[in-house]
Amino acid sequence: MSTYFTDKSFIVTGASSGIGRAIAEALAERGARVAIMARREELLSEVAGPFGGQVLSCPGDVTSKEDCEAVVAKAVESFGRLDGLIHNAGVTMRAVAIDTEMDVYRRLMEINFFSMVRLYQLSMPHLARSNGHLVAVSSLMGRFSTQLRSGYTASKHALQGFMDSVRLEVTQDGVHVMVVSPGFVRTEGSVSALTADGTLYGKMDDAMAAGLAPEAVAQEILTAIERRKRDCFPTGPRERFGFWLSRHAPSTLDRILLRSEVK
Repeated sequence: MSTYFTDKSFIVTGASSGIGRAIAEALAERGARVAIMARREELLSEVAGPFGGQVLSCPGDVTSKEDCEAVVAKAVESFGRLDGLIHNAGVTMRAVAIDTEMDVYRRLMEINFFSMVRLYQLSMPHLARSNGHLVAVSSLMGRFSTQLRSGYTASKHALQGFMDSVRLEVTQDGVHVMVVSPGFVRTEGSVSALTADGTLYGKMDDAMAAGLAPEAVAQEILTAIERRKRDCFPTGPRERFGFWLSRHAPSTLDRILLRSEVK
């Protein structure tokens, strides 16, 4: 196994479950030191426990300026440097656009987009010193859209545009910028999705239940980080075909989606 990550230090948000947890554990197993952030303190402790001081639990909300400042400060103070920020925290939705309350759209943007902007600004001085990695875990929905995801796809399109702009701005600083665009992954994303009035959807979608294992996605992401790739697409063949259609035959994709049962 590569020693690339040995003694490097990372921040991983949304690390209490799913892709974030798998990334944090994979980094630690490869010898990295990791500050993990999420709201659920008990689950963060569960992730950090087996790794001792190598993994630092930093309970917090990515929409809080103070919590974001704290996780960056604690990581740098504890590890002496910062080699990477992997922003994985996010929330999706299951609602028709016309019925969705404005507060739901604002929350989606706060979690999925504005938190990345804040963490980038806090982390960039440290990443420039280490020629580090700035990684956003987005979604294929940051590349094209489906029904019932209007606010989610809007936030992910915003994230994609932000990262593409930042990449050009920080090239001279030696910082690697990568966007991860997964397809369906076996996480609790649909369970915690927001409905039109902001309550939780509370159901596991069939597509997510049959999705890629978070551990496999995490390994693909770490390989892409080590290779300093521009983009990473951990997807199944159906989602990859949808992405291809969105670029080359968007009207065909529209017809397929209109015939599909999107939940």
